[in-house]
Amino acid sequence: MKESINLTGRLIEQCKKGDERARYAVYKQYVPAMYNVAYRITAHQFDAEDVVQEAFVKAFKKIHTLKHTHTFGGWLKQIVVNESISLVRRQKRLSQAFESMDSLPDEVNEGLPDMDFPMEKVMAAILALPEGARVVFTLRAIEDYKFNEIAEMTGQSVNNCKVQYHRSKKILSSQLKNSVYAN
Repeated sequence: MKESINLTGRLIEQCKKGDERARYAVYKQYVPAMYNVAYRITAHQFDAEDVVQEAFVKAFKKIHTLKHTHTFGGWLKQIVVNESISLVRRQKRLSQAFESMDSLPDEVNEGLPDMDFPMEKVMAAILALPEGARVVFTLRAIEDYKFNEIAEMTGQSVNNCKVQYHRSKKILSSQLKNSVYAN
């Protein structure tokens, strides 16, 4: 473990000096995890890929500002989260500009059922959540951010984030219960 931290630290130092091979090695090391974060927030493969590319470009442009090489992963993840949220916001504004329809009402039921579900069903249910609920749920339940951090990242109040989170759990519960009864 310590060897991989030292190797990553050396690669980050080489990246700071502009070494393209080191940048590629860092990219290959971090891209799977960063893609997963972006995908869970954007819910679209191509959007997640775009976000990850933009995040790496930003990170490598500003890597000289990173004080401690061991914090690179968390620093990069924060860039990915911010880029993902920015993309979701841009898409929301764009869709609102072109849509004249009212948004669908939130479906609210009880909390998540205490059952084992195949990961594909759980991920499909998460990706089917309304945009705001999906973003807040992903950041809280999967990425383990605190509500005040989520509020700061999304520009919402802490209470609104809590409401979105609990609403998303209820929607997931309903969707997962329905998938159990449908089978």
